[in-house]
Amino acid sequence: MNTFYRIANPTTNNGLWYDMQGGFTGLIHGRYDFCAASELYMPFDPELTGFLSAADSLEHLLTWFPMADIQRLQAEGYRVQVYEAADFKHYAPFQHNVINQQTSRLVSTIAL
Repeated sequence: MNTFYRIANPTTNNGLWYDMQGGFTGLIHGRYDFCAASELYMPFDPELTGFLSAADSLEHLLTWFPMADIQRLQAEGYRVQVYEAADFKHYAPFQHNVINQQTSRLVSTIAL
């Protein structure tokens, strides 16, 4: 099992680009466009259906979302979610890891 980190709303588990059903929300491009990663467009790719974007370390997550971004997102109700996953892959077009949504396990939600 490997540990992964992602930013999500703890009530809905939705991320900033997509919801848990794979629907594009684009929140990072509008409401949360203050984020350093807001310029990164991740269009729908059927290869990623059933997978969640995640970082393989907290340090790696901070390269996508600097601490100032995380603190502002936390004020909006988002948190860092910690997952354990055995089924994951590196998705080259977006240069990040994705974890299997069905087999990964949310182990904690933390505020930084």
